[in-house]
Amino acid sequence: MKTLDTRSATDDYMSTHSLTFSTPDLILKEFVIWLCEQVSSGDEKEEIPRIMLYLKDKEDRHGNVISSKPSPSNREPHNNPESKFCIECGSNLKTRSKFCTKCGTKQE
Repeated sequence: MKTLDTRSATDDYMSTHSLTFSTPDLILKEFVIWLCEQVSSGDEKEEIPRIMLYLKDKEDRHGNVISSKPSPSNREPHNNPESKFCIECGSNLKTRSKFCTKCGTKQE
């Protein structure tokens, strides 16, 4: 599972942007725009949104990386015709769900 390292992102933003004559709303809007700017992905030759550089693996309290993918046993079919599984995280959803209630991924 990936989480956003907001501390690093805000530190980087604050180190390169002046906050003179800015309101909190304006600072937040500029920060979001900055996070969405396309930047080089480093060793790859494609451009990605800057926010992708601040994603990190989420760890449990023992330092183990928490997987966002369910184990195969979680994807086993079941007898309830009124539900389905999320295509991203494997959560149990209602058949007519357009988005996952756990991860927010759009369902096909």
